[in-house]
Amino acid sequence: MKIAVIGANGNLGSRVIKYALMRGHIVKAIIYNGSTPDERTEILEKSLFDLTSDDFKDVEVVISAFGGGLSSNPVINKDAFVKYIELLDNTDKKLIAIGGAGSLFTSEERSLYEYESPAHPQMLKEISENIKLGIDEIEKVESFDWTVVCPSRKFDLEGPYTGEYIVGEDNIIIFNDNNESYVTYEDLASAMVDIAESKKYKQKKITIATKK
Repeated sequence: MKIAVIGANGNLGSRVIKYALMRGHIVKAIIYNGSTPDERTEILEKSLFDLTSDDFKDVEVVISAFGGGLSSNPVINKDAFVKYIELLDNTDKKLIAIGGAGSLFTSEERSLYEYESPAHPQMLKEISENIKLGIDEIEKVESFDWTVVCPSRKFDLEGPYTGEYIVGEDNIIIFNDNNESYVTYEDLASAMVDIAESKKYKQKKITIATKK
């Protein structure tokens, strides 16, 4: 399978590439700024917002690890989802895009989104709200296959690969065997490649937690 990875040299994107290559996939690494994550990849140096549908003609799956960052206008996070729709509308491609824990409900009552919670970090509120607004847009789409993958509350950059994770499909924050909303970058990256291979969770927003 040939997989395009947007944000290929970031913390998540570089790990997605690692697991995709480990499993024998061909990878097109899309990089806006920075160095090559792996010399075995095909490199395309472009911003997400400069990409065209032609850039994906030769791939089956697009995995986006795009994140606007703290210094960008938060609206860019909504705009990213609008761009995915523009790029993949009425194609046979599968999109797997990173979302955010802030776009999930805090409990089964479904009365409060995580980004609205007083416990959600203030510096992330506008970013999380715009990710949620972007997901709202893609949830209207039926013209191509997509999955949005949200991390847990704690997204651990230093945590190990465990290979054991749980999936939430109810738009609610989930908790693992230690009663923590926690996932490692390694497990989430591996899960995104699993989804690419299995073609599960069609047109769904899900969340991932490291099992323990």
